[in-house]
Amino acid sequence: MPSYGPEVLGPPTRPTDQEHWDPEAQTMDDEQRRDLQLTRLRELVAKVLDGDAGLFRRKLDEAGIASAADIAKLDDINRIPLTRKQDLRDSEAAHPPLGDYRFTPLSACIRIGQSTGTTGTPTMTMLTRHDLWLEYESAARNWWRNGWRPGQVVTHCHPAYLYGGGPMLSGSLEYFGMMNMWVAPPDTDEIAEQGIRTWQRIHPDVQMVALSQHRFQEVAAKLEIDLHDDCGFPNFSMGGFGRGLLPLMTAGFECYAYIGGPDRTCAGAHLHEDWAVIQAIDPATGADVADGQWGNLVVTTLDRDNGLLRYDLEEAAMIEAAGCPLGETGRVGFWGGRFKDLLSCQAVHFQVSDLERAVASVAELCTPTLEFVLVNPHGSADPLVVRAEVGADVGVLDDVRRDELAGRVRAAVLDGLGIDAAVEILDRETLPRSGYKLKRVIDA
Repeated sequence: MPSYGPEVLGPPTRPTDQEHWDPEAQTMDDEQRRDLQLTRLRELVAKVLDGDAGLFRRKLDEAGIASAADIAKLDDINRIPLTRKQDLRDSEAAHPPLGDYRFTPLSACIRIGQSTGTTGTPTMTMLTRHDLWLEYESAARNWWRNGWRPGQVVTHCHPAYLYGGGPMLSGSLEYFGMMNMWVAPPDTDEIAEQGIRTWQRIHPDVQMVALSQHRFQEVAAKLEIDLHDDCGFPNFSMGGFGRGLLPLMTAGFECYAYIGGPDRTCAGAHLHEDWAVIQAIDPATGADVADGQWGNLVVTTLDRDNGLLRYDLEEAAMIEAAGCPLGETGRVGFWGGRFKDLLSCQAVHFQVSDLERAVASVAELCTPTLEFVLVNPHGSADPLVVRAEVGADVGVLDDVRRDELAGRVRAAVLDGLGIDAAVEILDRETLPRSGYKLKRVIDA
């Protein structure tokens, strides 16, 4: 008889009242953790030097690193040149189909995913069974920190197929022991209604639909369904404004999907540093910035079959010592947004969320949801063009009322961002809708 069974599909059970999912890893003292990181970094360097990952071998050659012994201390990682997304694209183009930065062949992997390609040619991500287990264990630390426990019902609507997020999230929830209620992204009213009707029948304990809740909320209002009263959702609020700094919870599917997560006492995300060297660096010098300062997020993944060495995500990150009252000893990280998403107009740099806060201050635009777009200013000195729909309960607008609302939005943008905006107030359901991640920036 085989010596395996259904229990291998998930981790061993543990007392539901224990503080941490993996106490040994999460409360490791700093010196022990740094020793572990150094050991695993040397293993990664040895794998590069002994294997076929040509892209990373060239990086080590450039740094004059000929042996794992050349990494004498953890800070020596800064000798290694950075790798960026374009390096991966170039590698895949020069060595089709998968590039020359892989450590394992396709036959050794059990999952493949693809980046969205919204800002360039999509790249492929391959995971072995070990890599997938490492992500699931990392996710389990996050779910446990949140106070979630096996047996609860979780709903989400992440996209699937070659988009890596949906299968990764579903697998991590099932590994943890939760009921995975995976509904489709609400690309149409009909698809959104399918999810809403399901939630009416089975109220989820946890709702992970933040990137689409805006769309579900609008369709639920049309159906005269209250997501709070009828489906057990928390009360919907416009974007959760005022939450402060965002915790650094992911470095993306291609790098480290579950790099950390916050607990109920810490604003930042506890970083899983036993499985990564996580840095915030000065992009001009490549050196680590001081604790509490913003820099580029750079991640070196450890103990993986397919890893990344000094990968610059070109996103803003800030890292600080934890001082966690619950006993976690690793550092905490904050995420400051993608630099490519930073907009500029009239000498002001801003994120879409900054503009959203200003537009949302006009209540007549927010029922049941706020619908607006901005025309990408491309750094020009011209007025920022904002197009916003009137709320569903306002009714037909005459020109006087339309101009009055436009003036209030313009004043709010000027007060909040210091930008003079040209505002257009549109009838409800004029702008296109998105089922996953709001598309706020358009080119015309």
